[in-house]
Amino acid sequence: MFELDKDAESEHMVGVQEAAGYLGIHRATLFRALNNGLIIPDRMTPKGRARFRMETIEAFQMKLRSQAATSQDHVYAPVRVMAKLANVLRTPGSSADIASTVDEALHLLCTADGHFDKACVAILNPTAHDRYAATLLGQLGIPERLKSAYRCLRPYEEFPLTRVLHTGDAEICEDINSHSFPNATAMRVLKQNGIISYAVLPMVMGDDATNGTFGVLIVCGQKPHKFSRQELIFLGGVADALSACIMRDAPPMYLANTASTVLRPEKAVDVASALLEAAFSQARCPKAFSSFALPVEPLCDVLVEKSHALAIWVDGFPPQSCGDTADPSQEDAVHQQYRRNLRSFVHHTSTADSLRREQWQSQVTAVALPVRLPSGQRGAVGAVWPGVREEVSAEGMLLSTLANACSFVTEYSVGGGN
Repeated sequence: MFELDKDAESEHMVGVQEAAGYLGIHRATLFRALNNGLIIPDRMTPKGRARFRMETIEAFQMKLRSQAATSQDHVYAPVRVMAKLANVLRTPGSSADIASTVDEALHLLCTADGHFDKACVAILNPTAHDRYAATLLGQLGIPERLKSAYRCLRPYEEFPLTRVLHTGDAEICEDINSHSFPNATAMRVLKQNGIISYAVLPMVMGDDATNGTFGVLIVCGQKPHKFSRQELIFLGGVADALSACIMRDAPPMYLANTASTVLRPEKAVDVASALLEAAFSQARCPKAFSSFALPVEPLCDVLVEKSHALAIWVDGFPPQSCGDTADPSQEDAVHQQYRRNLRSFVHHTSTADSLRREQWQSQVTAVALPVRLPSGQRGAVGAVWPGVREEVSAEGMLLSTLANACSFVTEYSVGGGN
């Protein structure tokens, strides 16, 4: 231990005890901040002890001036960002310049907590030579050198961006130096341009996460960063909101504009924001939701109220499957039958590979989305909406947000949070 501390001292690094003393907080408090990802060590010793450079400690000291060392304000900042983003998407005339809307969203994203200094939205733009070629729709802090290197190396080198466009699965890297990277050339290019941590989130249009991925949201940091579950939920919500924004201004072929029952993308953004806000509020003040028997019921009620769904069902989330809290005795026989059918539909969707849609009696549309639960098991969420809906991209985005919100509240209520 003495030798390790000597090494740390020679590199101008300090351990937890000395860092806590410098900050004027208890060592246990600093450990909790470490576990919550509020401060990231610059180095870990072979025995797993954290070491910090003085600039890291001083940056954390600045944060302490505005919030407690173990504050979860970084968890609730996403609610404010989503609210601002929803307002941007509602602003009259914003559709005239979608690039400006995206740029403003990226600015809000990078100023939320200071972890990210680069961000962009890239849209799939295939060419004869590169099936996964992409065009930047918006950017913040992306170096010209990186863009030039990307254009030069594609399609012969694989990048995180192109992998996500191909698979439809998010890619998260907390530290590029310890991340299992399939392509050494791409990794070297990212490091040379100051990218050490990143998250690449798919943006989906349509019913299939793989074939429907039309773009990505990317955030990058110049230091290692531990992505919490709450942060990933937030980033997924932003990607969904931006997808809705772009869908709003997409060619008419992507939207069923003629149906009076269409869930418009701008409305879907408002509902998604309300879902995330309800989830974070529930985690922050669970006593306010004590009248509900199960933790995900308030979220189901929000989706029913805001999207005018007839029924919601969530399958697989602990402690048991449930739906919205409407009183069945106040519903007619047809509505009650819709609820029974939805439960079966959602349950069977848990083993499916993608979003499913059914029309019942040419009166309503049922949509269900399979999800991977935090436990690793399969589950699903679904809803019944009035009318015949051929295009259900916005409904699918809301179900994805509902699933993320359910994961969040069940983690806090069943698992006790971070």
